[in-house]
Amino acid sequence: MKFKCIVAAIAVLCVGSITCSAGTIQSYTDVLGGTPAADFDTFPDGTLISMQYPGLTFTQNGGPWYPNGGQPMINVYPWLYGYGSSSDSGVLTGSTNSGAPFPTVEGIVIQFARLQSKVEVFLSDTSPLGDYPVTAFASDGSVLQTFTVVGTSILPPGYTGCGNFLFPPPGCFPLPGVYVGFIDATADIASIQIGPSTAYGDAFAIDDLRMGTIPEPSSLLLLGSGLLGAVGVLRRKINL
Repeated sequence: MKFKCIVAAIAVLCVGSITCSAGTIQSYTDVLGGTPAADFDTFPDGTLISMQYPGLTFTQNGGPWYPNGGQPMINVYPWLYGYGSSSDSGVLTGSTNSGAPFPTVEGIVIQFARLQSKVEVFLSDTSPLGDYPVTAFASDGSVLQTFTVVGTSILPPGYTGCGNFLFPPPGCFPLPGVYVGFIDATADIASIQIGPSTAYGDAFAIDDLRMGTIPEPSSLLLLGSGLLGAVGVLRRKINL
């Protein structure tokens, strides 16, 4: 009986790991979980963000392979253009460094020093005017996946801004936005780009970047072999 239970547990572990399929994330609740790799809460308003977070590079306006010096900026209370802070005290918006007509309207690019298989970020906009493309790129610059967040779907059902629709106070629930991202079967995501909006001058912000890697198949096979070996030893002991 003990042997059968152990084999069943291993089967569940292997299936649960191997069947993680490629897909996109669009959810009003956090999907990946854990502590964000970047939450933008410790910088004063107007700080240009580039490489302050280890293993991450933030750029804008021009895509991940031809950055022209633009850097997103921290935006905290009282928030520009109607944003509420999605989690705590700061969100990341666009800046005018790259020639944007005003802050917060540029597409934001996040490059990873290490290839990722799971990436998630909170897309926030309290007054959506257009739709927002979200794209994942491989290390050679090719598009891995892309999808578009329809503007009308950004704000969750029941969102009221806690009494101030355009300027929700910190901690307001539900949050003014949606979690977006990607889950691939292998670690192949070199960068992602959020936005810009399909509507000119449509401002937005991002917050709470999470990421991670799924074990490669070879690692899973080694893990499975080790567990099966342990089961064999245990079975022999039981038979004795």
